[in-house]
Amino acid sequence: MAEAKRLLVINVDIDDDLGQKAGIKGPLIGRKVNFEAAAKFLVADPEDSDGNAIFKAIKIYDELSTDHDCEIATLTGHAGLGYRAYSNVVEQLEKVMAGFPAEACVYVSDGASDDQILPLIQSRIKVNSIFPVTIKQTKELEKTYFVILEKLKEPHYARIVFGIPGIALLLYLMLQDTGLRLFVFLLGIYLIFKGFGVEDIIIRSLSQFKFSLDKVSTIFYFAALPLVAVSLFLGVDRALNSDTANIGKLAAESVKVTLLLLPAALLIIVAGNAIQALIEKKRYLLSDNITQAAAILLLWLIIGTLVDWIIGTVYFSDFLYALIVGAAAMFVVSHFARKLKESIIARMNLEGKEVYTEIGSMVGKIVGINRRKGTFIVQTGSGQKLDFEFDYISRLGEKIIIRY
Repeated sequence: MAEAKRLLVINVDIDDDLGQKAGIKGPLIGRKVNFEAAAKFLVADPEDSDGNAIFKAIKIYDELSTDHDCEIATLTGHAGLGYRAYSNVVEQLEKVMAGFPAEACVYVSDGASDDQILPLIQSRIKVNSIFPVTIKQTKELEKTYFVILEKLKEPHYARIVFGIPGIALLLYLMLQDTGLRLFVFLLGIYLIFKGFGVEDIIIRSLSQFKFSLDKVSTIFYFAALPLVAVSLFLGVDRALNSDTANIGKLAAESVKVTLLLLPAALLIIVAGNAIQALIEKKRYLLSDNITQAAAILLLWLIIGTLVDWIIGTVYFSDFLYALIVGAAAMFVVSHFARKLKESIIARMNLEGKEVYTEIGSMVGKIVGINRRKGTFIVQTGSGQKLDFEFDYISRLGEKIIIRY
């Protein structure tokens, strides 16, 4: 394959520190513009790595420009990250390529958050090289300190480090010892959901939920809602009115009462989604519904046995047996559901359909299906071929939407 003659050196500031700290708007195109922006930014914040990443990109540009027709560009995202940030970067990249239609690019990154945009860049231009930028620190403790400070700025970690203690303090202030009991109950529920992956399932389900009276699944949501409310009420009531002094047993009793109706409510929701999938002729979604139903039932068994052991009504061996059986059964069900989904999707006529990400960016077109590996092959606009497992598919229709 011939070496690319027109190269684009790309640097990405996904969280738009350039704009937030120095008022610099992307895209920054050209060596002079990037040099001036980097200098201005480092004056505003000498400790931020984004300025160093621009200088690294300039250095690479200088080295490559002697043998190639080269251009340099810095793309900026959004402080809130997520869809807005990715959309801004993609829009700016397309603007740069409209003025400089490069054959390939060199990608410069100063962190893992920037690397998340790499697949979207690859879908538009061939990436020849990736250069990570690491800022050297003489003291490892100092480095760890700043890493922790930066992480605490991210909403996910801030909610855990500051949010949970904040809830505990407010409950204690308002309800004294009763508030602590209520907090222990809520924390126990959260940790169980977090540990078994229920939190991710709930967040994903809520993000995909669309209220519509035309959908049969909406009726099932309404039917399940009273059961969820009653379950939570019974759990809180047990936590507030129990005579148990042992906090562990108090939490276990509250969870046990909550589990009387909550799993049934979740199964009703899953059943509604399964019926809706059949009505909309989306049979490939049934495998997800089977996995969800199995997970609910097996977690019901495992958690129920765990709280019974904490309370003292069963032996630890009973809990251990339930855990082993539940894990083995979940493995079998997941494997069966995966094969079922692959079989259904493989029989569908997907070749030639356009593939988009969930943020609306086009990846390319499907040019082949590998049934043996359970993957589909997407050719990007730059001619690259990418393999995706069927699990990446989020929605099927005239266009294919993938989690990417």
